[in-house]
Amino acid sequence: MIDYIFVCDGEELKALQKSLFSSDLKSKIFPIPIGINPVNNLLKNNRIPREKSILLIGLGGSLSPNYSVGDVVIYESCCYLDDDNLVTKNCDSQLNKYLRDRLNCPLVKGLTTDTLISQSSQKKSLFQKTSASIVDMESFALLNYFQSVSVIRVVSDNYDDDLPDLNSAITFDGKLNNRKVAIAFLKEPWKAVKLIKNALISLRKLSAIVQRLKN
Repeated sequence: MIDYIFVCDGEELKALQKSLFSSDLKSKIFPIPIGINPVNNLLKNNRIPREKSILLIGLGGSLSPNYSVGDVVIYESCCYLDDDNLVTKNCDSQLNKYLRDRLNCPLVKGLTTDTLISQSSQKKSLFQKTSASIVDMESFALLNYFQSVSVIRVVSDNYDDDLPDLNSAITFDGKLNNRKVAIAFLKEPWKAVKLIKNALISLRKLSAIVQRLKN
């Protein structure tokens, strides 16, 4: 049912590879960069057939008080704000049913943005504009390209969390510059501690969820 499992390169990829070490699903993992534009470029250059069935797994930020760090959700749809015009794409209902039967997770509306959302004021504004519950930087690109996509997100930060601004640490091709990450952390150490603590919780949950998929 699933042809490829897309996941952002980095800690999320490591979590999947560790969980799927002895599973046939490991061969289906396809690393992607951070951000909608780098993902769009990757899809164009690799020319993966559009009819393939795709599962995107990763972390996402909460825009709603209903979801907090460690919660697992499945996207029913995902939207993108294009010059204040809200465009929405629906996820694959059959693949979603298969995932819900295994994971028992709620269906939510997701939002993909061009930048990393780190401030609680930004999150609240986006929630009011879009009514989306979870925000990420990649999902809409896949939904806009492939015919069959499902998205699983583990919440990595709460709707009222203020975190370090790491946008300057993301390169044009969607990778993290570790030196710039360190600089951002040093500028806002307490926010960095919160981000790291949240990430450890959400990555452990991500690994546990993947374990349930391979059974």
